[in-house]
Amino acid sequence: MNRRKALSYAILPVALALASCSGPQNRCTMNCNNGGTATVSATLATVPLVPPPGTNILSFVVTITGISLTPTSGSAVSLTLPVTSVTVDLMRLQSDSILLGQALASVPAATYNKITVSVSSVVVTFCTQTSPGTSGCTTGTVAQVTQAATVPATSSFSITLSNNEQAGVQVQFNLANALTLSATQPQVVSKVDLTATNVLTASVLPPTASSLATGELDFVEDVTGSVTASSSSSVTVKTATRGSITAAINQSSFFGVTCVTTSANCPPAAGQFASIDTALNSDGTFRLLAYDPLAPSTSDWIEGIVSLTPSSTSQFQIVANDVTLASSGSVIGTKLVLGDPVQVTLSGSVNPFVVDSHGYPVVTTPFTGSNSASNILPGQTVAVHVTVFTAKNGTTLAAATVDTVILRFTRVSGNVANVASPFINLQSLPPFFGATLSLEVQISTGSPSTNFDGSADASSLSGANVSVRALYFGSTFNPSFSAAKVRKH
Repeated sequence: MNRRKALSYAILPVALALASCSGPQNRCTMNCNNGGTATVSATLATVPLVPPPGTNILSFVVTITGISLTPTSGSAVSLTLPVTSVTVDLMRLQSDSILLGQALASVPAATYNKITVSVSSVVVTFCTQTSPGTSGCTTGTVAQVTQAATVPATSSFSITLSNNEQAGVQVQFNLANALTLSATQPQVVSKVDLTATNVLTASVLPPTASSLATGELDFVEDVTGSVTASSSSSVTVKTATRGSITAAINQSSFFGVTCVTTSANCPPAAGQFASIDTALNSDGTFRLLAYDPLAPSTSDWIEGIVSLTPSSTSQFQIVANDVTLASSGSVIGTKLVLGDPVQVTLSGSVNPFVVDSHGYPVVTTPFTGSNSASNILPGQTVAVHVTVFTAKNGTTLAAATVDTVILRFTRVSGNVANVASPFINLQSLPPFFGATLSLEVQISTGSPSTNFDGSADASSLSGANVSVRALYFGSTFNPSFSAAKVRKH
């Protein structure tokens, strides 16, 4: 289902350029300004594999170095990235969006027919699990495929920007079109190719249906990192790989009042480790939806999805999909590559495990208060506080010693079997979840409430393919998930 409006009432093919440079930099200077300038904001999202997926994609990490718009006549106009290069796991963008680029009141009013995104590296991490009902990847099957820098053919679209217009575009990576599965090895990814047909598409923002407020273009959520500035009117969070977001506070902003790791009072303050949910406004600014303090101070944290059933009480394996670094004296530094598996060892003085509820309903499970890896499940996403880190070396995995484990939000896609408010039942999950039947997902209608993209609420989701960002408690619990976000595809 095409859930979004298409520019000029047509689906938008988008040009992708895999290159180490940031793409065309020159602005149009002759015969291309039809009078004045416009504001353009671009976000990035993912179209997931159609449920049930043919394999388990644990991460799909891309590094983006530029984005530009090309007019029908004249030179390309570059949008400014939030940071020199943006590294992101596309699996996080099944349900979420990130800010990709902006040009505020500086894009010449004209008709544009090409978007070019420059990508310098691609790493896909996957595994196999061919035994129905068995959770976790089969031991020894976690593997990676990569792609060298390549410049593909481009496609055209058309968008006309007028003077003072405030426009938004969402660029979408289509995973199914980028990946090739082996014809002889079930669930094995044999190739990734971002130059294939229709790997990238785009659509105008805001979506045709959502829970966004009037004047808002997209949700940009779970921005996790160091708080670099805070006041009564705004808060700024700096990520390690995607730049900073400054969000304006208003009367509807939700605030977690205690740090997840310490249960201490944690009002927003510079130096904290925190996560924020925001909405992108049409003028390119952000509104704070929710503030979630995780720890009183920023240090070294890795977030990743649990790939294997733990084989001991002190060790488990994750595939890293996000990182936050200490402002000085980081033990990780540049030694971690997002998308890589990491062998995690609990320190002898590990703190009791905690759940980052973010204000959403939580199910009591053996995870909470535990200090045993045996209570950590494949498919759960956890953040770990790293005290010792060793980079990978050949076939030897990266290794981290940690003293804190937080249950955070898993991104997963499936098909909605039915809706029974305040729950939806999700089926056809990736095989390594081990779920042969549908799992219950709780929708929150309180404060904070579950955000919706592609639909206004849960009532129209029956039979739809959706992606959720949700706390995952395990397939034996009802509900199995507590959703912060639902995106209908």
